[in-house]
Amino acid sequence: MSESVSPASSPSTKSQIPGDPKAFKRFIKELEARAAHLQESGSRVLAKHGDKLDGGVRHSLTQQLQALRSARKADHRAGWAEQLLTATEEFDASLETHLGQHRKSVFREYVEAIAWAVVLTLVIRAFVFEAFKIPTGSMIPSLQIQDHLFVNKFLYGLKIPFTRIKFLTLREPKPGEIVIFDYPYDDDADSAGKDLIKRVIGVAGDKVHVADNVIYRNGKPVPHKVISESADCGQEGQAGHRCVQWRECLGGITYVSQHHATSGDQPSFDNVADWPPVVFDALRMGPHATLYCPPENKNFPEFEVPSGSVLVMGDNRDNSKDGRFFGLVPLNTIKGKAGVLWYATDVSRIGSFVHQTLPEGTCDTF
Repeated sequence: MSESVSPASSPSTKSQIPGDPKAFKRFIKELEARAAHLQESGSRVLAKHGDKLDGGVRHSLTQQLQALRSARKADHRAGWAEQLLTATEEFDASLETHLGQHRKSVFREYVEAIAWAVVLTLVIRAFVFEAFKIPTGSMIPSLQIQDHLFVNKFLYGLKIPFTRIKFLTLREPKPGEIVIFDYPYDDDADSAGKDLIKRVIGVAGDKVHVADNVIYRNGKPVPHKVISESADCGQEGQAGHRCVQWRECLGGITYVSQHHATSGDQPSFDNVADWPPVVFDALRMGPHATLYCPPENKNFPEFEVPSGSVLVMGDNRDNSKDGRFFGLVPLNTIKGKAGVLWYATDVSRIGSFVHQTLPEGTCDTF
């Protein structure tokens, strides 16, 4: 003999409906929300556990669920509120009687939703995108102090958290791209364990040197045009000094770099960063690099970038602690590629892409 559904008795639904217009409006809003949640959760529980019920009970619950759907879709005519309330309470009571052990409380559902949101956020942050704040002026004028941007973390390969083990690498960084990386060495307490942001100047196989502030890559100067011979350097602590700004084109990406101007009325301005003692490791730079010594910035001896590493520099060439000083950046320390500015003190820059890409071959005629 089939078991039948016996919903718990309840007060007259009509007596539960307030007569005051404001109270009625609030009651209907709450009832519709309750009915919508009950329909969704009830459908899920019935689909997952309904086969455990007697055929007659399952059929009755299915009919009550259909009645709830119909009540929610019904026109708002006289008696509509009573119909929806009745359908909601009957299905709720029957569901609790026969499948109560499989239902989740509202509190549990909220906790699970929050937990999944946290997990999803951590996964996205670890493997997809991460927000990054510019801490110093080494990338002025391209990026300003306190700029906030999103970093694409999956392009150069996913990294197992808290390690330097990478997998699923789509491609390696290209010249001209701005990358974020873990400072790879432990000889500078100021930088060790921190994320740095610089521009890739050379990749594996490239021969790079700097002569009179001009970067040469594989024997050819990086194309550049003078924008200003006496621009504001854009950073506090450099009052009285002006900068020469160049628009450069490297790897199909155009950007503005700067170095300090020197003239009859402009004093020489060497690199002002708080540099650690210069230590050149042959595995990092090669013994010839001892010919180069900070804070002399406008020249850099030719160096061939080995496999598995890149050479990086800041766009603010006379105030950037970069590859000219600490050496090569191993690929497994690179976190990702700079993407979109999501906050800047200059609101007109918000939403702009960090990289300005030109058509292929444009750099050759720059």
